[in-house]
Amino acid sequence: MKKYILYFMIVPCLLLTSCNKWLEIDPEDRVIEKNLFNSKEGFIVALNGIYIEMSSPDLYGGKMEATVIDVMAQYYTYAMPSVHAYLDYANFDYTQEGVKGSFATIWAKYYNLIINCNAIIEHCDEATGLLGDKYYNVIKGEALALRALFHFDLLRVWGPVYKENKKMECLPYAESSKIEVRPLLPANEVYEKIKADLKAAESYLQKSDPIITEGALFSIGGYDGNDMRYRNLRMNYFAVQALLARVALYCDEKPLALEYALKVIGEVHREGNVMFPFVNRTGGDLEDRMYQTELLFAHYNLKRPDIYKNYFSNSLSNSNVLRVDDDLVEGMYEETDFRYKYQWSKLKNASDVEQYYFMKYKPVELQNSENKDEIIKKEYRYLVPMIRISEMYYIAAECYDDPEQALFYLNEVRNARALKKLTDASLIPDELEKEYKREFIGEGQLFFYYKRLGKEEIQYGNYSWDAVTMSSDKYVVPLPDAEKNNRISK
Repeated sequence: MKKYILYFMIVPCLLLTSCNKWLEIDPEDRVIEKNLFNSKEGFIVALNGIYIEMSSPDLYGGKMEATVIDVMAQYYTYAMPSVHAYLDYANFDYTQEGVKGSFATIWAKYYNLIINCNAIIEHCDEATGLLGDKYYNVIKGEALALRALFHFDLLRVWGPVYKENKKMECLPYAESSKIEVRPLLPANEVYEKIKADLKAAESYLQKSDPIITEGALFSIGGYDGNDMRYRNLRMNYFAVQALLARVALYCDEKPLALEYALKVIGEVHREGNVMFPFVNRTGGDLEDRMYQTELLFAHYNLKRPDIYKNYFSNSLSNSNVLRVDDDLVEGMYEETDFRYKYQWSKLKNASDVEQYYFMKYKPVELQNSENKDEIIKKEYRYLVPMIRISEMYYIAAECYDDPEQALFYLNEVRNARALKKLTDASLIPDELEKEYKREFIGEGQLFFYYKRLGKEEIQYGNYSWDAVTMSSDKYVVPLPDAEKNNRISK
């Protein structure tokens, strides 16, 4: 695995475009790296570079959210299954060269970002005087949290069905920027390291993250410029707590998951100071199909319109488009659901056939591209969700032993989506699965929901209401060949 250090211009978070370039650094030559970390601005540059690279089509700008992982969740229908670009993923055929290469790229990109996180963490500890307490706490806290996030998503892809085989050796945990072949750790040890990183990040951010008292600060300005603004585009204090709730639930530690889900809900939805309110679909901006105010953490992707154009548009051929069968769309939602009304449209394809298309990533058009007020009002047009406040309510509903409390938290989200109140607690497991399908389509969460539960059958999107039989061979992606060869040669 090679070492890379990010290098690009310092620009406001809102205006980030892409890295100017990657500078490949040999382990023996750390001059550029040292120069990068000799100022506070250099630390910000390095950290921003990690956030930018997260939007890569190989990570959260495509495969890990809108495409590959959701294809594996069996959302999509293939009008031409024998030639569809994503069929091998839908069939869990990990032996195909294209699939192997794709997952090898994902693996490499994650570890590349992890090594860069480690470089920031190490240099933070050498530059406490340079950074000052506020910047030290925020930068180190974010870097630790990102390291945990990346390892966790590696665990969700390459790790076992956790509750069935938590001692399976699955991946290395990189805690330094040193280039070396690290041992494969059992899943439960990886979990403990992720948890430790997140608790450390929580501790650092609790001291200095402005989101705790001022909210997301989703606007330009402030005495620090934009360094400490746009906090929901960073691994902020609440996002760290929410991620820990997600991680704990995935790794079968429900009491901790409930504790942290309730922490987040209690802080951001406390009476009199609601920081991340549920959207108002009756009077809100109907083009905001991402629900900006509900996003505890999102990445800012100027190429987000390409997600719609390349994967979901009605102009795509049947062998490339990702769409859901009309019957499945209508069966997924209750008629009053805002998500059904505003995230789906019936459009004609190239053959003049009208059918449903997924519109969550549809580009948000500006009436006047030079109107600054309109641009600021529609800043959500480049957001891609990472963690939603609704997920904390789902976790609370799943983890509460008290059925009345569980119903309360599930009904809070249902009410926000214009659905009727549930009164029968026995329906919670089925209704939660429906909610994960509806809430997180295009966001790469449903497959991991199935894997966490070890579901033996999941609904198949290709033929209405048929089921796919699941097994560990389908849930667990094999290690990349290069990773296996590194261990053999060692």
